Amino acid sequence: MPMMKKIPTAIVTAATILLSACATSDYDSGQGSSTLRQATGAAESACMAAVNGNYGGNVRSVRVASSEYSEANSVVMVDAAGVRGGSTTERWRCLVSNDGTVQELTVVQ
Repeated sequence: MPMMKKIPTAIVTAATILLSACATSDYDSGQGSSTLRQATGAAESACMAAVNGNYGGNVRSVRVASSEYSEANSVVMVDAAGVRGGSTTERWRCLVSNDGTVQELTVVQ
């Protein structure tokens, strides 16, 4: 029987950490979905800026509700709170390229 070499524990630990990071880095860590990739940061930022711009920059709070990555164009859902001078929150659907060019922006709620 051939002699088996022992693999140092540090190497196994490092490999495990790297593989686990690769397995989770492309997935949405938000509640409700673990299968969709998030849009790029540039895409999300561009959508939030576009929504805020539709209100003249006067939105109290703009946040990404969800985003879905696609190689062609990503979809980012944005919540704008405190619009129209009150406590109203409106949800927007933003179709955006991954470099941050907004293709389409529509109110959905």
